[in-house]
Amino acid sequence: MDTKEIAQNILNTLEKGWNNGNGAEFATPFADTSEFVDIRGTLYPSATRQLIAEAHHGLLMSIYKDSKIVYKLVQAMLIDQNTILANASTELNAPTGPLAGKNASTITLVITKSDDTWKIRAFHNTLVIKQ
Repeated sequence: MDTKEIAQNILNTLEKGWNNGNGAEFATPFADTSEFVDIRGTLYPSATRQLIAEAHHGLLMSIYKDSKIVYKLVQAMLIDQNTILANASTELNAPTGPLAGKNASTITLVITKSDDTWKIRAFHNTLVIKQ
C-alpha cells in the first residue's frame, strides 16, 4: 500500500465512525496515546484512544448528533519509513448545535507505523472561517 492509500484508509475509518455516530469506531485509527488538538484549539496531550472514543461519543450524541462529515485527502508524504505527514480537508454538515450548517476544517495528521500497523499519533483540527 502506498502513502496516500494508507492515509486515505485512516480518513475513511474516521469518516465512517463519525457518520455512524460511533465514538469508538472513530477512535480506532488512533495510537494508544496521541497528541490531539480539537476544533477549538484545545490540546489534549497524550490523549488515550479511550479518551478520544469517549469524548467523540459524547459529541456525537449531543451537539453533533445526526451530523455528517466528509474527509478529503489533500496530501500525504512519507517523512521516514515509519512516519507519514498528511493533510485533509473536511466538510461537516450539522443539523443543530454550535456549528449548525455546513462548516469546513483542515486536519493535519502524523501517522506512525508500529508492528506493521499505521496509527494516528498526532491530530490537529482547525476550523476554516467562512469569508
